[in-house]
Amino acid sequence: MRSRRAMVCLLGAVLFAAACSRKPASIQITVDTAGKGKRSKDVKIYGLDRSQRLSAQVLDKNGKAFEQATATWRASNNVVEAEPGGRIVAKKAGKSMVTAEYKGVSAQIPVEVVDVASIEITPVSLALTGPAGTAIPVSYTVRDSKQKPVDIEPEWSSAEPKIATVAEGGVVTSVAPGTTTIIARIGDIQGGCDVNVILRPIARLEIRPATALARVGETQHFEVKAYAPDGALIPEAAAVFKSSNPAVATVDSAGVAQGRTAGAATIRAELAGQSAEATLLVN
Repeated sequence: MRSRRAMVCLLGAVLFAAACSRKPASIQITVDTAGKGKRSKDVKIYGLDRSQRLSAQVLDKNGKAFEQATATWRASNNVVEAEPGGRIVAKKAGKSMVTAEYKGVSAQIPVEVVDVASIEITPVSLALTGPAGTAIPVSYTVRDSKQKPVDIEPEWSSAEPKIATVAEGGVVTSVAPGTTTIIARIGDIQGGCDVNVILRPIARLEIRPATALARVGETQHFEVKAYAPDGALIPEAAAVFKSSNPAVATVDSAGVAQGRTAGAATIRAELAGQSAEATLLVN
């Protein structure tokens, strides 16, 4: 009986010693996304004072996790601030290396901060008129915290794809009558455009004024008028605007042209297979 008890005690001591001899061998860093941990080679944070939560799991040489091990966090510079618990806060644009450490074992993950403050979409509301499949691009400008433009393509989505879809570059295409919101998103930063889809045929377009004068640097708004087969005016119909000579004058999705250099440019409006043209003289 005593021999059996001695063996049990010895076995317990061996197991206890084995447990105590476990040493940290590596740290696995994951990026918390939508409440779930995801392994990633790097992290990108869009917007100053925005944050990203990281998690660190301490593993032994067999890949088993230490349940009570809590890593400490630090950043290589002041681009980000590494808070206890793994919350990384963006402080300025740039790159940093974030380190998680526990008892001499560490792991690192590169973090990049991109200064994005807003996404401006023009127009803020769009009347998409024409047969199903009519496509109109919206204009967008991404700005940083100093209101300077940033060359980043946002991700696009439609709140109601059964009403209208949106593709890369902000091209909105009608599907069925109704309203939806087109959203441009970069990280947590987003902008929106309300879209009203009206399915009806377009028989004719007019663009006004037919001829306009502008100085270099000045703008001129061209307005498009759409007419139904019965001659009725279709209110607030949007069209695709193009310039025949962007070096002389550019034109945006709202029909606002800007003179660049002296010369002449044809401003063309297109909608549902119909088109109309106007002339802009720049001096």
